[in-house]
Amino acid sequence: MSHDWLRIWPELIRLNLAHALHARRLRALPEAARKTPPPASCQSASDSGRARETRCEACLRLDRAARYRFVCPALSVRADGAFCSLDSAAIRPRWGSLLAALIVPPGALFLVAGLGAWLFLRHAAGLEKVGLVDVLWPPRWTHVTEHRREHFRLQALAALAADDPATARAALFSAAQTGAGDPRENLTLARLATLGGYHSLADEIHAGNAAAHPDQAAELAIAWHDDLLISNRPRALARLALAQLARPDAAREPWLRAFLESIRHPGTAAELLSSPPEAAPPHPGLRHALLAREALDRGDRAAAADELLAFSGMLPGQAARRFLVFSWLDAGDAARARAAAIDTTHPAPPGEIASLVHALLRADKKQEEARAAFRPVLAEPSLRFVALAALVRDPDADLLRELAAAAPDGTADFCGGLWLAARRAGAADVAAQAAKRLEILGKPLPSEFQTAGQVPATRAALSVAAGLVPLDREVLHALRAAP
Repeated sequence: MSHDWLRIWPELIRLNLAHALHARRLRALPEAARKTPPPASCQSASDSGRARETRCEACLRLDRAARYRFVCPALSVRADGAFCSLDSAAIRPRWGSLLAALIVPPGALFLVAGLGAWLFLRHAAGLEKVGLVDVLWPPRWTHVTEHRREHFRLQALAALAADDPATARAALFSAAQTGAGDPRENLTLARLATLGGYHSLADEIHAGNAAAHPDQAAELAIAWHDDLLISNRPRALARLALAQLARPDAAREPWLRAFLESIRHPGTAAELLSSPPEAAPPHPGLRHALLAREALDRGDRAAAADELLAFSGMLPGQAARRFLVFSWLDAGDAARARAAAIDTTHPAPPGEIASLVHALLRADKKQEEARAAFRPVLAEPSLRFVALAALVRDPDADLLRELAAAAPDGTADFCGGLWLAARRAGAADVAAQAAKRLEILGKPLPSEFQTAGQVPATRAALSVAAGLVPLDREVLHALRAAP
């Protein structure tokens, strides 16, 4: 098999360099000698150097001499051999031809390959919006990546709508692995993965998003926090909260609340206590909280009381107050729960103490007293989400009707929470009112929630609503509170 086509490209460069050296030597000759110069290095040294009389020696480098025309158009192949059609004095380098020979064929191949890739992406890969320039111009190749991300995102949406988990999983994974992407789009992908039940993939997207955009890490962590609430994963949320609390610039109170609310779920505290030492809580008070909840999980109320007493003097704030109230209730000590609720050592946000007192009175089966203590919160417009969260946690149809009457034109997230609380309380009239308002606001309920009797009003069934209905974070926390 001939290797001429592999030899032609380096021969183009060699011959032009040889011709350049020949031209330089001609310029160095005396004027008289330039008229009859010696043959060039590509010509036979024994010939005259005149055109059509001088044999070509350079073409002998190829198996077939005629192919050398691709290198030197001056070659003339006759029956008696291969001759040069130029006088030795006329031989010069042809840099323009060399440049064209080196650029045009690869350029043509690139254009053909690019056009083929573009047609494949549009018709076989489904990227109908990708432009030809995006494929042919290297600085725009990132656009192709983003088109692929959008394609896989839409594919995942369609698969989730069609109840095709295998396709949805593959599409979400492909979208997550395709490029760095805009942080907002990554959050959309993570939410889709969360709603599809692909929790490890959602965590991978969130972690990669935060790593790729460290300047937005705090905001992105909050979105991750919300997805963990939606998917009801208290252990993962507790670990995320610990990681955020270890940051010097962390928003202390929200992450403290996320951690303390999460460890009230059975088994969470024991798992965190068994974690490696490097994952230990950044504050000793948090370890007391973990030990208290672990003791309550195994039924040791005396040990839990010791840890709660140690914790109570270490971490001031509303998150700690709420944790103490419900932990003392779980420990069977209503007196200490009431003392923690009304403790004035550290000020509480408006309505928070009333909300805790309401929970305490309901725990004591004092329904009417609980309602009386809570009604001032219903009357205050700025506390409507506090009231709504309390009624999601402790359903009460009568109080819900009063709240709905006080806020007939609520926002979408308020109406979503109202619908959720009404379904949990069995207040079909309030649920219908909230659903109608959501439709007016352009946020209609998913079809599976349209009929009041279609989905049982239980915590397990309605937990699906966390990802499908617009909800305030306060309401979401209440929905995910430990049973």
